[in-house]
Amino acid sequence: MARVKAVHKPSDYPGKPDEATRKDVAELFGYLFPNAQNPEIDNAHSGIAIAAQNPKLALNLAKISRFIAIEMPWCQRTDLRELAIQTLNLHFKSDFSFQTRLPHAQAAGIGLDLLAALPYWRTSSLFDEEQRLVIEYTNAVVSGDVPAELFRRVVEKYGEKGAVEFTTVVGFWSFWAMLLNATRPEIEAKA
Repeated sequence: MARVKAVHKPSDYPGKPDEATRKDVAELFGYLFPNAQNPEIDNAHSGIAIAAQNPKLALNLAKISRFIAIEMPWCQRTDLRELAIQTLNLHFKSDFSFQTRLPHAQAAGIGLDLLAALPYWRTSSLFDEEQRLVIEYTNAVVSGDVPAELFRRVVEKYGEKGAVEFTTVVGFWSFWAMLLNATRPEIEAKA
């Protein structure tokens, strides 16, 4: 059972919000769904719906999420982004995030075979050299111990800017995994 009431629609906001909060809720849903008659955050984006307990927080998280996922150069390789996200989801045991990101991973070319092999990435022949680097670095960042030699390899591959962007992806989606683990939204059953 979810621990926090998610605000999937503007009318879901709990209690009797004051005028400022109503404006913040309207701004959030206006940003997420411009010109939509009945805006509603889907289950896969329950993190934003949970953060909408504070609509300004949710709005700013949505803006940075959009920037990181769409505009940041390192994320243009969606396969690598999704591999990093699913690696950290496994680390944090964030089943909700892992399950809701499956369609994104598959659309990016990260199939169920690769996802099932993630715990065995060191010995599996399914991963290429770059994918192994992404998995190794992601695991190091989430563990809090990034050896200098590993960081050097990431910089060699992606440059300093790319290393910073890659690290940001790991940190930002780690935040989502932790928020979702703490608040425990429910995974919708597939019909």
